[in-house]
Amino acid sequence: MTMKSSARDRAAEIEDAISALAGSAPPVTLTAPDPVHRRIRFVHAEEVTDPGSIWMPFTGELGQLNASGRTLTVGLGPIDDSNSETARRAGAIAGRELTGGAYQLEFGASAGELAAPVVDGLATGYPGEPAMQLAIAPGDAIAAGDGLLAADTVRLARRLVSAPANVLTPQQAAIWAADLAARTGLSCQTLDPQDLTEQGFGALTAIGAGSVNGPRMVRLTHQGSAGRPVVSLVGKGITFDSGGLSLKSPAAMQSMRLDVAGAATVLAVMGALARARCELTVHAVLPFAENLPGPGAARPGDVVTAWNGTEIQILDTDFEGRVILADALALAAADRPDLLVDLATLTYQAEVALGPEIGAVLARDGRAADQLLRAAAAAGEPMWRLPWAPRYLDQVRTSSGVRNHPLRDSGRALTAALFLGEFVPDTVPWVHCDMAGPAWIGDASSDGATGFGARTLLRLLADLSAEPAV
Repeated sequence: MTMKSSARDRAAEIEDAISALAGSAPPVTLTAPDPVHRRIRFVHAEEVTDPGSIWMPFTGELGQLNASGRTLTVGLGPIDDSNSETARRAGAIAGRELTGGAYQLEFGASAGELAAPVVDGLATGYPGEPAMQLAIAPGDAIAAGDGLLAADTVRLARRLVSAPANVLTPQQAAIWAADLAARTGLSCQTLDPQDLTEQGFGALTAIGAGSVNGPRMVRLTHQGSAGRPVVSLVGKGITFDSGGLSLKSPAAMQSMRLDVAGAATVLAVMGALARARCELTVHAVLPFAENLPGPGAARPGDVVTAWNGTEIQILDTDFEGRVILADALALAAADRPDLLVDLATLTYQAEVALGPEIGAVLARDGRAADQLLRAAAAAGEPMWRLPWAPRYLDQVRTSSGVRNHPLRDSGRALTAALFLGEFVPDTVPWVHCDMAGPAWIGDASSDGATGFGARTLLRLLADLSAEPAV
C-alpha cells in the first residue's frame, strides 16, 4: 500500500520557477482584452464612485477590496501616497484572492502609470494554480510585461532563498545556475573546490572547508551590444550559516538559509536579462559556500590569502560573508566594469540602523550610489545611504592585510563595507547594498524570502540600457 504524501517537492518548485523565468509555462501570462472577462479595477481613494455596502464599505484605502458582480475593485490609497511599492502591495493583496482564468485589468484616471507594479503584485500574490491570464489595454502592454518579468524574477529568487539548506547546497546552486544559463542564453563557468584551490581563491575555500558540501564559484555573462556599459553583479551566497567555529546560538541559526539571498537574487536577475532585451554586457560572480564547524573549518585567528593577493585574518568565522565576497569582488573588479554592484545579507547592524524593511547602501562613489538609489525608488524597494567612513579603516587593516572583525561593537555595517572596499580598486565605480533586514519576513519556519533587490537591479539595468550608446 502506497501512502499519499503531503510533502512539498521544493526542488521541483525551483525548477518550475526557472522554467517560468525562461518563458516556459509561467503561471501568469498576458492575453488580449475580451468583454466576457471578469474585471479588476484599480482606483485611488479620490476616484471611488461605488461606496460599497453598509456591511462592506469601500473607501479606496490601500489594499481594500470590493467585489460587485463580475468586477473586483482594488484600492490604491490616496494619490499623494501612491508609488510603485504601494501599488505592488495592493496588487499582491488582490492576487491572493484570485482563482485563475482570465481577468481584464482597468485603471482609474490617475492610476494608469502604475500598470507595471500592479501587474507585478498580482502575479507575485497569485498562488500559481490554475494558470491565470491578464488582459490589459494595448497602451499598457509594455509596462505589464515588465511587471510580469519582475514577478517571475522575484519568484525564482524567493524559492531559492526559502529552500532548505539540504536542498540548496553550493553544488546544487551551481547546477541550477548552469540550467538557468542554458535556458536563457547566458555563458556559465563553475569552479569546484579543486579549481578554487588551484586558482588561488583562498578566502572562499577557507569558509567552505568545514562542510562536506564544498564551495563553488559561478561566473555568468549576458553578452550585450558593443559600445554599451559593462556591469558586474556580485551576491553573497552562503547557503547555510552556522557561524562556523564561532558558532551561532540555535535560535540564531534557524533562518540562516536566508544568507544566500544576495547570490540567489543576482542569479534570478541574470536569468531575466534576455526577456528584458538588455543591451548591456552584464557579468555575475556568485560565491556559494556552507559555513559549518567541520574538521577542515577555518579557526579564529587563521590567515588566508584572497584571489588578489590580499592577506585576510579571520578573527571571527561568523563574519564569513565579507570573506567570500573578497574573492568574488576582486574577480569581478578585474574586468574593470563601468559599474560594480554587490548585494549581501551582511550585518545585523544595517537592520539596527534602518529597521527590517530598508536596505543599506554604502559607496565611496557618489554617482554609483545615486544610480542604485534612483533605481530602488523607481522599483519600489526602500534603500537608504549610509556614510562611507574611511576614518574607521584602522578597524579593518592590519600591518600585512585586513582582518574580518573590527574589534568594535558599533559601526559594523560601515566597517564591513570598508573591508569589501579593500578588494575593489578606487578606479572601479562600486556600490554595496546590505540587505540583511528586508531579505526575509516572518519566522524561520516560513517561506520568508522576499526577493528584495531583484526589482532594483532590473530597473538599474533598464535605466542604463536606455542611455545613449557611446
